[in-house]
Amino acid sequence: MWSDSVEIFAEHPTMVAGETSAPWAVHVTRLNGYRPLTEGALTLRFRRPDGAAYVHTVEGPSSPGIFTPKPSIPETGTFRLFMIVEGAQVQDTIEVGDLSVYESASAAPAPEASTAEISYLKEQQWETSFGVAEAQERSVQRSVEAAGTIEPVAGQFAKVSAPVSGLTPARENRDMPAPGDRVREGQTLATLSPSGGEGSYADLKGRVERLEREVRRAERLVESEAIPRKRLVEARHDLKLARAALESMGGSDGQRVSTSSEPSTTGAGFNYDLKAPISGRVQERHLTPGSRVEVGTVLYTIVDPSRVWIRLRVPAEHAAAASEATGAVFTVEGSDTDYEASRVVSTGAAIDTDTRTLPVRLEASNPNGALKIGMMVDAQLLLEDTQSGVAIPNEAIQTEDGRPVAYVQAGGESFERRPLELGPTDGQYTLVERGVQAGEHVVTARAYQVYLASLGSSETAGHGHPH
Repeated sequence: MWSDSVEIFAEHPTMVAGETSAPWAVHVTRLNGYRPLTEGALTLRFRRPDGAAYVHTVEGPSSPGIFTPKPSIPETGTFRLFMIVEGAQVQDTIEVGDLSVYESASAAPAPEASTAEISYLKEQQWETSFGVAEAQERSVQRSVEAAGTIEPVAGQFAKVSAPVSGLTPARENRDMPAPGDRVREGQTLATLSPSGGEGSYADLKGRVERLEREVRRAERLVESEAIPRKRLVEARHDLKLARAALESMGGSDGQRVSTSSEPSTTGAGFNYDLKAPISGRVQERHLTPGSRVEVGTVLYTIVDPSRVWIRLRVPAEHAAAASEATGAVFTVEGSDTDYEASRVVSTGAAIDTDTRTLPVRLEASNPNGALKIGMMVDAQLLLEDTQSGVAIPNEAIQTEDGRPVAYVQAGGESFERRPLELGPTDGQYTLVERGVQAGEHVVTARAYQVYLASLGSSETAGHGHPH
């Protein structure tokens, strides 16, 4: 019997009118943590049809979780039994059901044989992180299974390349951010001392000055109609490009002068600050103080992991349904934790002919950084429509010999192995078309221990209790 806070499993002898019974064994489990009740009183209330009742109370368990009352009922009849638990840990009343009191032990019918095939005692359950859940009527979103990977969100991932060739002066680069460090947008990542030659700062500075002279000369010649205006337009365009290249190297306001107020013609006095284009964490760094770098070399990779994309590869046979996706529930490699992706970013327009899959991207929040770029994921892509029926938690579904099964609690210490026919799942609950009925309880934690008990494994033997 279950309430919202406790499970009660009672074993008792035949009740004979006027006799004190042999000890009952009433097992009381706190559902919060599935632990035995260790303190408090247990009251048995035997209510007669006219409303009067006989009451028997024991002030505490004889051992953790087990109460051993010895009630006595002076008359025969059928009584409605209530069990009342009162203590600091739990206060609850459970209606157990009808209980018969007989004139003699021989008058009682023979007990029915249990059809449950597996015995797993309460003491064994309490020693592990055991858990059960009730099968309930529920509406479940249809879903499609898909595998995928975690990717950075567009705009939250940046590779920072060297805009110039040069050295990384040791003194100026002693505090370079390392992988794992947080950086903010605009923060200096490294300082480069450009080398001379074509494409250097000095070369670009000289090119800008030369083009400025050419533009002024072209303006005079156009004014005197000595050259066509097209020549002036071309000269101005070349100057604009050269200035942009110079500014990209810090030539406008990004330069710092070490020994003179202007860079020398060789660029010896010019240092370039490499800035972080976004805020985030340093994922990779490919330079060390004092090293030489070449233009275009990727020096830093920065990612903002607060949000990530989940790129799923949906099998081609489910491509039409993928357009109805509303989100996904997924797990990542090495973890059983369920994560949610609540926003669909994009759905591919074509099937990948090599993998026969359709790409679907979803966005998930990642406040604690547990989702790492590049991780593999297994997901349930949730669709718009729902289906109703008896549902059980996904943790209750085991795979044995390639087929889904569940372990159903037939009694406090008895279980049945049930083959299942499954319907849709939303990643947390799955509809059961055959195998479990509404109201039955299925094992959701430590089902493997019940499986071992079904084999008579020595790992689960020897834990019995005296009743």
